[in-house]
Amino acid sequence: MGIILGLLLLAQAAPEGRLQLICRGGGTANKQDSTSAYAGDNAGNSAWATVQGRRAEGFEDQVDLWIENGEGRVRLPRTMLPPVRGGEDGWFKLNDIEMGDAAITASAAVNFINKPKLRVDRHTGVISIDGKAGHYVGQCEKFDPAAQPRKF
Repeated sequence: MGIILGLLLLAQAAPEGRLQLICRGGGTANKQDSTSAYAGDNAGNSAWATVQGRRAEGFEDQVDLWIENGEGRVRLPRTMLPPVRGGEDGWFKLNDIEMGDAAITASAAVNFINKPKLRVDRHTGVISIDGKAGHYVGQCEKFDPAAQPRKF
């Protein structure tokens, strides 16, 4: 009985393997925009005005994601990244990772203001990322570098 209980505890304590996904899709990135205008009248009065705002810029790109032993990283589309950001070689740490039967949810630590939320549906493979920098939707596939033949 002790051996069986020990094996059960060992099986429960065994770490999950690495889940690595490649997602292809697109979205809209929120980009800062400004416009200047000059106006004058017949009386010699004139004025300049500058308006600052945001515009949505469409894009297509790939998102890479891996999770292992409760930790993970994501590589977000470059167009969604702000000028001031953290990360390491384009990879950002995932926080608040929840691995449910139906979905994987987390947030990416891009910078102190921008922490986009991501959700991967485990049944359909659809990923959605929403944050201050924009929105992304794509289709994910499991990727195993050891089993995948090289293209060249």
